[in-house]
Amino acid sequence: MNKVLVVEAHSDDSAISASGYLSKLNAAGWQLNFALVASSNIDFVHAGLVTRETRLLEYRRYTETLNGIWHDSNSLPFDLEGRLDQVERLSLVSAIEKIIEEVQPQKLIVQGPSFHHDHTAVYEACIAATRPTARFYPDQILVMENPTYVHSLGPSTDFKPNFYVPLSENELEQKIKSFNEVFLSQKRNSQNYLSAAGIEAWSRYRGLECREEFAEAYKVFSYKENF
Repeated sequence: MNKVLVVEAHSDDSAISASGYLSKLNAAGWQLNFALVASSNIDFVHAGLVTRETRLLEYRRYTETLNGIWHDSNSLPFDLEGRLDQVERLSLVSAIEKIIEEVQPQKLIVQGPSFHHDHTAVYEACIAATRPTARFYPDQILVMENPTYVHSLGPSTDFKPNFYVPLSENELEQKIKSFNEVFLSQKRNSQNYLSAAGIEAWSRYRGLECREEFAEAYKVFSYKENF
């Protein structure tokens, strides 16, 4: 069975960036695997205090909607959301490396770097965990974007996609519906990326780049053709 592993810093990251593609892979018979790196009590401006338990419950519901397997463990997720810079890099790399070796995915979808240090820490740890001398190396590594943190100037947010996944109108509607129903603590108003209007606008923008109505965008970090 073909397997994909998603490694993400926060519970809603891949829901925004990659859930359309993940739905397609699920429908095609791929086994979906998830690793959440951080979750904590967070005092949001828009929602007030959201507990770690709520965040984890939302993530479990999200992975279940995709028929996915959530690989939580004694070490992951760290109770240090927004503070992954406090985690020893060796511990972070080792935790991610262990899950990659356990799952042995053909496709790895990883967090992209950004000016949010959690994203950058997870990205760098994933790349270290898949170094050429690692015991297991996926056939394909894709970097997913996060529009809430990449649409700005600066070298850490310079996301230039070279891989697009077209979405039909129905697939986009299902993506938005799932986000709205599962991530109740994360929904924002229509002027924000984390809203139905924001997700649709970003999907339309990426669709224009690849001559489709809607799309998700990725950056290929590594690809190995199997003949």
